[in-house]
Amino acid sequence: MNTDKKTILIVDDEEIIREFLFEVLNESYQISVACDGDEAIEKIQDESYDLIITDLKMPKVSGEEVVRFAREADPGSKVIVISGYSSLYTVSQSVNCGACAFLSKPFSIKELLQAVTSAIGV
Repeated sequence: MNTDKKTILIVDDEEIIREFLFEVLNESYQISVACDGDEAIEKIQDESYDLIITDLKMPKVSGEEVVRFAREADPGSKVIVISGYSSLYTVSQSVNCGACAFLSKPFSIKELLQAVTSAIGV
């Protein structure tokens, strides 16, 4: 493991999204993945991440709950919420819970990299 790299936890119940995010970010960051909110919370309890990228709508534990838990576990942690269900309400709820950015699916690689860089740098 390269400890010089910043760490990112990717949380999404869709495997294709997890794989896409992993492929785009893996070269510059140390990536961990979780396939749902439950697994994300377990990982956040065990390890500290520089950034968490979480889907909003997931079975059992929502992305909103992941954001709240991450911010309580580590108030300095940064969280980006991604969702195919974007509205003014979902964006404002995510920000109110502590997210530093919201990306509407589908988003471009450029939008993703800008949000990540803005949140934690390279």
